[in-house]
Amino acid sequence: MAHTRSTVAVFNQALAWLGGEQLSSVETTWEESALGRLCKYNFPLVLDQALTAHDWSFARRRVTLPAKPESLPHPLYAKRYGLPADCLRPIQLLGSAAAGGGEYVIEGRDLLTNAAPAVLEYVAREEDPAAWPPEFAVALSWGLAAVLATAKINDPRKQEQCFQRYEAALAEAVARDLGKQRPRVAPSAWKAARFGG
Repeated sequence: MAHTRSTVAVFNQALAWLGGEQLSSVETTWEESALGRLCKYNFPLVLDQALTAHDWSFARRRVTLPAKPESLPHPLYAKRYGLPADCLRPIQLLGSAAAGGGEYVIEGRDLLTNAAPAVLEYVAREEDPAAWPPEFAVALSWGLAAVLATAKINDPRKQEQCFQRYEAALAEAVARDLGKQRPRVAPSAWKAARFGG
């Protein structure tokens, strides 16, 4: 993987896994080529699939959701909020039980809950290559190579090999991301009562 992460670098690494040609690093040149368009067309799906596979620390966001008028009330949830445009997957609603708890359902691009206000932690569509850890970029390149193995060279066996490498690289990226995190764990009610925590 190139030291400078860019979308074109991921494209070129995917093509290298397939033993093929490389795209120019000059934007207008690669975008004009059939191969560049093929990479650009298939990459967003590969990126979204990788991002939704885990609660990546680099793609985690927190926002107070905007309330929406309730045109057709839901029988179980009193509030309707719009999801952020870049939200790929909700992680959790934050706040106290007194504010309505953390229960919610997703309906289209709306989040229904009894919480007010609703502060959502979610996985965002992080499209900036500079934000991707190296191991995540490597996984993306294998994912794109798996797609290109059939879209470009029509080789299902090569696609399967690339997909297996993608899954292994993604698992390594997840493990490294988890290794960077040291979340604060709230003490249990029993410990708090027993030890005054």
